[in-house]
Amino acid sequence: MSQTCVSRIKFTCLLVAAMIVMPAVHANEVYSGGGWATLHRDAANRKLAPEAVLFPEYHSWHALAGATVLTAPTMSPDGRTFYVTTGRARGHSNLHAFSLSGDLIWESEPWQTAEEGVDACAVLSSPIVDIAGDIYLGDCNQLFAFRPDGVVKWVVPLPPSREGDWVAAADLPVNALTTAVFTADGHVLGVTNFGDVLVVDRLSGDVLNSPWRLPGLLPPSSDAVPLPTSMFAGGLLDPGLREWAWQLLFGGNMRSANTPAVALESGGRVFVAATSVNAGQGALYALDLKTDPEGVHIGLGFATDMGPGSGSSPALSLSENVVYVSDEDGLFYAVNARSGEIAWQVQTRVGAAAAAVGADGTVYALQVQAPALVAISPEGGIRWQSALDDLARKTLPSSWLLGDPVAVGNGNPTVIKGSVLVPVLYGYEISLGKSILLPVMSSVVALDLETGEGLRNVLTLKDDSAGVTAVLPDGTIINSLGAMSSSALGELAPFVNWLLPDDYRLIAPLGGVQVSMPVSLSE
Repeated sequence: MSQTCVSRIKFTCLLVAAMIVMPAVHANEVYSGGGWATLHRDAANRKLAPEAVLFPEYHSWHALAGATVLTAPTMSPDGRTFYVTTGRARGHSNLHAFSLSGDLIWESEPWQTAEEGVDACAVLSSPIVDIAGDIYLGDCNQLFAFRPDGVVKWVVPLPPSREGDWVAAADLPVNALTTAVFTADGHVLGVTNFGDVLVVDRLSGDVLNSPWRLPGLLPPSSDAVPLPTSMFAGGLLDPGLREWAWQLLFGGNMRSANTPAVALESGGRVFVAATSVNAGQGALYALDLKTDPEGVHIGLGFATDMGPGSGSSPALSLSENVVYVSDEDGLFYAVNARSGEIAWQVQTRVGAAAAAVGADGTVYALQVQAPALVAISPEGGIRWQSALDDLARKTLPSSWLLGDPVAVGNGNPTVIKGSVLVPVLYGYEISLGKSILLPVMSSVVALDLETGEGLRNVLTLKDDSAGVTAVLPDGTIINSLGAMSSSALGELAPFVNWLLPDDYRLIAPLGGVQVSMPVSLSE
């Protein structure tokens, strides 16, 4: 579902009407038309940019070195400014506005306390942008609205944690929300880590709903993969929130760790992947919002159980009749958006990363092991699984000690005209009790939509991505650089670099954001 670009004249008329009779404003007329308005591009979470094409060459620039960036930058209505969040410690800014040419336009005030400024939990909340250019994002305990010039519009407290909720940080009250959404009435809705749903009037900042929490159980801490001591270290992320970010990425200690999807064209139902009322399971929830003079009332349309974990961010089919979601055992589900019945499920190696939906309805999802990407038909058949071995051998030399190079998917897929893009790490595997990839190169790779064949390395990234690749209508590519693999393996570098062939070295943790413009545009 594409975002409709509406003129500022029409928006002004809507504001005047709102002040008089407060009519409902369709969210189609609220999202920025700048090309990438929210984490997964649009409210349906499809990551589909059908008008964008690949170019032979790109010119790249990089900013925010030393800060991990885990969510997608989002665009102003004119497509000239993007907004990106970081998770740096006290005394730093965590919301940044850049021009596409690389100029820092403004930053939020450096934060000092939980009530002063945008704190480090913003690292896992993409800003969402409305048609007026106003920006909305959450941090550990607050929801912010900013004007396009960086002036604060309003600030609303997020619901506090309750007895029994996990204490995520010793010195910060944390009940953060992942990326917010606009509802069909144009309000701002967010779901916090502990499952609290908040609906806020976009214009005034008034909270419109009574306290309402998802019914799922609070899961135990995720210990499947221990937090590496060097992960997000060295100032990449506020040290006090490293464990919170790690648990959120693996779905531990929290009911909800995903971005909702909204069916804007078919009634405005909101879909949230979270934990189930049954221990050890996840669930897909459908939320129905009803507005009356007393405010917004939240009703539970359905709750469909899945396998373990709180799952991926849900994505909607082109018709909005089906919701796609996966669990942590790799089962991929198609759920009827009205009834909640599971239409089909298929076993894959998909993890918690959100799927993309192509213009023909094919669903593309990142797999945690090779093959890197899987393509699934709308009927539930696996069309292909991408094998990038040939591309890896063309990119890196073989090693007499480590063998052939390998390629591993490193971020969510994005569908453009004629291909699907996915961040990939190239490197060599060693065994230290389990197989570990030694990444020496990070790239955005284009795969053929029909076959999954790796077509080419589109551009080289300065660090590992672990996020969403935003592609603008003019072909500009913006990558968040999470520095997850690079920082996790940082302590090994002195010991393993000598194993690598030629002059290759482990990718050094850098973080930040990389903007790659087609050469024809950057000249």
